[in-house]
Amino acid sequence: MVSSPTLRGEPPVLGRRALFAGLAALAGCVPAAPPERPEPAPAKLGALGDALAAAGCEWLVLLEPERIQQTAWLRPLLGRILRDERLDLFAATTGVDLRVVPELVLASYLPRSDAGPESDGAASLTLCRHRGDVRSIERLFRDRLTRHESRSVPAEGVVVVSGDVGRKPQAFVAIGSDVVGFQSGGSRTHGPARVAALYALGSLASVPTVLAEQELGALLRALGPAPLRALLPGPFEGELGHGARGLFAAATAVGAAITPTEHQTLRCDVRLRGDYAPSPERAATLLSLAWKDLAASDLGHLCGVHEPLRPPVAEAGPEGPVLTVELDARTLFDGLAAATVDNVREIMR
Repeated sequence: MVSSPTLRGEPPVLGRRALFAGLAALAGCVPAAPPERPEPAPAKLGALGDALAAAGCEWLVLLEPERIQQTAWLRPLLGRILRDERLDLFAATTGVDLRVVPELVLASYLPRSDAGPESDGAASLTLCRHRGDVRSIERLFRDRLTRHESRSVPAEGVVVVSGDVGRKPQAFVAIGSDVVGFQSGGSRTHGPARVAALYALGSLASVPTVLAEQELGALLRALGPAPLRALLPGPFEGELGHGARGLFAAATAVGAAITPTEHQTLRCDVRLRGDYAPSPERAATLLSLAWKDLAASDLGHLCGVHEPLRPPVAEAGPEGPVLTVELDARTLFDGLAAATVDNVREIMR
């Protein structure tokens, strides 16, 4: 039998099959390209307290300025202390309008022993959730720096800027598009602003935040959703231990909250957590006496604490004594203005 002719250069059928099989086997030996790694999600912070370290924290204040401003009857009273022209100046200087800030936290930190020679001792940090342009806010901060300016971007959406204003260290942190922080004093390289950035990056997942501490977290929940809450972590030693008729000595945490009421008054709640089991009723009595001490002071008279709209009620709570009192808002703000703003205005004259 005569085989059919093949085209010049074309391998026989069996040769082509062998060639394809060889190429397929060779392809199986080539390692597949590694799968593409997903890009990390831009940093975003949940609660502002999730960026605050517990170590060294002296006190913190949690505010909801926008919610307070939305209380119509309270706005003119707030104007006695926070005048619009001052808020306008603050917004122009920092890029943050406090009247539309939904969440703000102020925290004070003790000096760090490992901060180094560039530290300025104690530090304060203001973290806020804003509605401004984060690039403009950063630029305005950098414009105020006079020396030692440094900027880093450790991850998408996280920016840390530090430097001095005069001789005082300052730092700025931006987390995502809606959270910024301003640090005053302390260390430029190890201060609470840089710590906040590390929390946002997840680098300090094993280090408890201030509100993750059992005592402060439980106290914050007990104070409820007030638009102004202040917390002091214990233990309280030395002179602080003598506070509130000696109640601070046994306290693990102290907190207070102020809430506007439908009667256009301000309800103040004070709570202490600690071991008061030996005599909880006596602890409640001492807290009531401590409030009377405040009411009898010059500041207490000035702010109308000595004439509450409803008398203070002190009770022995399961975790410590609790005191509730209702104050006249106008008298309170007039007194605070007289003690601060009006005095400064008089001095400047």
